[in-house]
Amino acid sequence: MKDIILIQGDGNYTLFHCSNGRRIMVSKTLRDYEKLMTENSSFFRVHKSYLINLAYVQRYDVKGEDCVWMKNGQIISIARRRKHQFAAFMRQYLGL
Repeated sequence: MKDIILIQGDGNYTLFHCSNGRRIMVSKTLRDYEKLMTENSSFFRVHKSYLINLAYVQRYDVKGEDCVWMKNGQIISIARRRKHQFAAFMRQYLGL
């Protein structure tokens, strides 16, 4: 799990983006993986289609676009209703 940058849901499929550049598509929904991954304290569901690994967050703009820039170059939008939860989770993860 430490090599997973983010997990992207697309209908009945889920795409794992890995740190080595590999992408793995499976025929299960993102919801099937959400509980398993969020039990690991470094994963957070920022959007209906994305679970991200906080260890791979490069930048988070609190006051701007409500996006996170991942170390693999992807920019992921944070859902408005999850913004405050994410900020609190990020502070806890960083020990602030």
